[in-house]
Order: sequence, then structure tokens, then C-alpha cells
Amino acid sequence: MKEITLNLDKLAAERAQAMASRAKQGVQGVRKPVETLERLATKALGVLQAQGVYALMLFLFSRSSDEAEVAPLIREELYQALQALPSFQGSQIEDEPQKALKFFSEHVLKDLDTLLLVRDLYEQTLIYARYHAKALGGE
Repeated sequence: MKEITLNLDKLAAERAQAMASRAKQGVQGVRKPVETLERLATKALGVLQAQGVYALMLFLFSRSSDEAEVAPLIREELYQALQALPSFQGSQIEDEPQKALKFFSEHVLKDLDTLLLVRDLYEQTLIYARYHAKALGGE
């Protein structure tokens, strides 16, 4: 049986590129979506590093104003990154606070190895998203 190798850095880069590309296309009701993405990704990264994955998801659901319009873009790409992991392939994550938070508490937080893997993946994705947005900000 062939072992599956997953390049997490490539996965993080792809999801971050998708975030920046979607922001560049525009977000309804947001005047500067790329700058908002950069700001929100930076804040989200700080929350992730200080408080963890579950706090990150809570943070992304608690935004207001322009950040509330860009937060779903970040959440959706983070969900896609998670679903690319072998143990989460085929998982459906509904972007509704109670359902998404329940999914994370029941499936991501239950195992320390899984939690640490997801935290590292999300950290790299948010770092790349921030830099992608910064690079696009000059366009």
C-alpha cells in the first residue's frame, strides 16, 4: 500500500493565494478588501498563536464591520485546508457559528496530535495570506 504524502506548506500557500485572490476580486460592501484581509489575517494569526485553534474560529465569527464581510473568506479557505488532510477528507463544515464550532470541538480538539497539526497548518496559511495581501496591496 502506497503511503500518502501531503505537503502542508504547499497546501497553506494554495489556500492563502485563494484568500488573496478572492479579496482582490472584491467583497461586497467592503471598500478595501485586500487591506482588510491583511489586517484581519494579522489579528487572526495573533489570536491563533496566543489562544489556539478554537479561539481563532470564535474570533473569526465575532468580527464586525468590514472584517465581518472578509472573515467568511478566511474561514472558508481554512475549512478547505482542513478538508485536504486525510482524516478530514469528505467532512462537511457548515459556516454557521454553532455548527462550525461544534465540528471543531468534536473533531479537531479531540486529539492533541490533530490539534497541533491543524494549528501549524492554520498558522502558516495565515502568515502566507497576510503576505499575499500585502503584496497585492500595492497593485
